Amino acid sequence: FEPSLDACCERYFNYDIFTCKGGTGTVPSGFYPNWGGTQTKCFNSTETADTLPDYMRRSPGEWLSDDVESCCERHYNWARSDCISLSGGSVSEQATNKWYVNHQEEICEQDCAKENGGSCGGLAKPWDTLHDSASACCEAKLPWLVSSNCESQSNLVTAVGTSQWYVDWEIEKCVKDCDNSSDDNCGGLAKNWDDLYVSSSACCERIWYVDGDECTLDLPGRSLRA
Repeated sequence: FEPSLDACCERYFNYDIFTCKGGTGTVPSGFYPNWGGTQTKCFNSTETADTLPDYMRRSPGEWLSDDVESCCERHYNWARSDCISLSGGSVSEQATNKWYVNHQEEICEQDCAKENGGSCGGLAKPWDTLHDSASACCEAKLPWLVSSNCESQSNLVTAVGTSQWYVDWEIEKCVKDCDNSSDDNCGGLAKNWDDLYVSSSACCERIWYVDGDECTLDLPGRSLRA
């Protein structure tokens, strides 16, 4: 025998506690996902008991979480930051301020709320690998970029390049490692696989079959590398 109805239902019918209690038991306490709505948020069952679905009410252990953050992590992990904000939680408290990669922008961003500005890219997703610094993130996740340039851009600092020379094989010309529209020889920031040369003449030796007067021909108004 169990000392109470609640204890009996918990032990033998935890998959349908609400029905076990005759459908009249207290509303289970916790946060549940807004599956029927359009917003990615979690509700407090004790505040919105009327909208708590019966299947969640019957199986609170499966659906209800102890707090907003764990509910969002469990049910909306692809939009955890938005979920926490919409549910009334604090995004800042969940931030680690570590770094993760943004492959689309080819930069690293910090694990913190976007509204904080700066290098914050929003809370990291569960599948994002976190790194202690922007440089560590750049080296691990964007190895084809020059690490110093990646780190500068991740910190929202304009990367200036080395002003050395490399071959742009698409147009077969030597261009400078810089991103300055006022310098017609700038070919954009060099990639890790680009060999750098201290002078245009040294670079032009790499493409010896191109006439010397055409090796670094300025092209005003045109960017040599997209």
